[in-house]
Amino acid sequence: MKRILVTGAANGLGRHMATKFLSRGFYVTFADNDIHSLEILEQLLANDAALFPPNSNRSIQSHALFYKCDVSDESSVSTCIAATVEKFSGLDALINNAALATPWISGNDDPTMPFDNVPVANFRKFLDINLVGPYICSHYAASHLRASKGCIINISSTRALQSEANNEGYSASKAGLLGLTQAMAVSFSSSGVRVNAVSPGWIDVREMNTKESVALSPLSESDHSQHPAGRVGVPNDITKMVEFLVDDDNGFITGQNFIIDGGMTKKMIYNE
Repeated sequence: MKRILVTGAANGLGRHMATKFLSRGFYVTFADNDIHSLEILEQLLANDAALFPPNSNRSIQSHALFYKCDVSDESSVSTCIAATVEKFSGLDALINNAALATPWISGNDDPTMPFDNVPVANFRKFLDINLVGPYICSHYAASHLRASKGCIINISSTRALQSEANNEGYSASKAGLLGLTQAMAVSFSSSGVRVNAVSPGWIDVREMNTKESVALSPLSESDHSQHPAGRVGVPNDITKMVEFLVDDDNGFITGQNFIIDGGMTKKMIYNE
């Protein structure tokens, strides 16, 4: 069974991907800087009989590692990867998913604040976490992935290709991640390590919020209908693509970006 490290795994897409891999019997490191959410998630999964049937030889202790990791900090990343390799005797796949949760340059949920009204430090933070973070993780995972002829999957965004106002930090960092993906794919070409990117569009991840359970307002018909696929995306849409890329049967694919957005980036939108 494969050994997989997922960053940003306490909530959202990362939680869904890591949990799905765990359900398949893989060995999974849930890495996240939010230790509180990690602790809650560990308890939730440990009590999930569907993940760990009583008659199976799997357990949360044997198949999962929950590790506090700041992807923008080299020491934090290196110790996380070392702990993963020590526990699982290697590493087969790195999923660089951790990112700032908000796309707005304000650094919070204010979409109206223009980039010239916020400190330049806000922009640097997006780069440090969303772009430099995946580079650091890949740097320290490289030797282990060469040994296993594994793969790296970078989670980018359709905001790398199109944008809303005041998305400078998020869009630039996610676009940079696409450049990093193709560069690393070429650099790793002689060692059998594949590197690809997945760019999600609008994915409703609200049910993957670990820290608090709140009543979710339903999405509107217009939310769904603006997608050629007829609906807003769900976490499994992304997880299935990542599973496909992790599979060794798809070893001829590297250096690519897979846009999973229900066709939204292909649709021309005009004001009525």
